[in-house]
This record gives sequence, structure tokens and C-alpha cells, in this order.
Amino acid sequence: DGFINKTAVTLRQVIPIGRLQGQMIRYAIGFQEDSYPEYPPHFIYVSDLEHSDIPIHTTFEYDNHCWKGFSVPPSDFWDDLPTSRKNMETYIKRHMIRFWSQI
Repeated sequence: DGFINKTAVTLRQVIPIGRLQGQMIRYAIGFQEDSYPEYPPHFIYVSDLEHSDIPIHTTFEYDNHCWKGFSVPPSDFWDDLPTSRKNMETYIKRHMIRFWSQI
């Protein structure tokens, strides 16, 4: 979809789980480190989110939308994964699903 200040890639997705299930949401994932896949995306940003059930790390305006940023590293499971499993498929299936179910 695009990039936020060259630090996060924006995507659109119909959310598969949680209170936002079935809604088309614009979100972004951002990296804190430049050593992917050893260090996975640390930040998740959600556009035009009215409220959140988890703490918001930052709020900013971008592309005429209000974005809320969340500091949610997946290190609780990522660090123990074999290198072959450190990829976007694992990130989306394990971490993003968990994020959507909690937000």
C-alpha cells in the first residue's frame, strides 16, 4: 500500500479475528532494527482506530489519517524460532493474529 517515513510499510487487510473482525483496516508494520529476520517488526500502526484495549505507544497524523502506534515486539516466541521459521508468514500467523485478537 505504501510507506510511512521510510520506516514502516502500510497494508490493508480484512481483519480475521477480534472486535475488528470483518473490517477492512489500514495498518503498518515498522522495524526498530535493520537486521530482519533476526529482529522482526517491532511496531504496529493502525489508521483511524477509535480506541484500543492495549496501550498506545504513539499517535500521529499521516496521509490525512490519525495513526496509533503500538510497541508490540514478538520476542516472547520469535527469539526461540529456528532461522527457517523467522519469516513474514510466521509473523502474520502468530503475532498479527494475536495482536488483532487483543486490540
